[in-house]
Amino acid sequence: MEIVLALVVALQRPGEVTPARPELGVRQALNPLNDAKLIDFVRRPFDPMSDEARWPRALGTHHGVPVIVSYTCSDVCPNYTKRIVHYDLAPGEECERAGGISKDIVVPSGIGTGLRRFCIPAPTDPYQQ
Repeated sequence: MEIVLALVVALQRPGEVTPARPELGVRQALNPLNDAKLIDFVRRPFDPMSDEARWPRALGTHHGVPVIVSYTCSDVCPNYTKRIVHYDLAPGEECERAGGISKDIVVPSGIGTGLRRFCIPAPTDPYQQ
């Protein structure tokens, strides 16, 4: 499966990255997350059938920025569900000003995969592909 995924990504034309948009526009008070709590959450395995009603959901705030947990799935759900932990910001300048990284992540799309650009918290970068 990894070979097929790599091939699909390699065959995409440059510039075919879809930027993720802010999802929740979170305005309620959320619990703050430090780097260690955020990394622990990202590294923890997840069960895609555990709590569907709460996707996407707010996890807390990191450096004052709302952190969202999104799950994306396509044709073979829940087997190929992907979890992305990201700031509730659009990728780009706003993301970088908040201390995030604009990162292209492979996500399920139709019967294949595609790249979507997210604004992720910098400490989670090594753990989100």
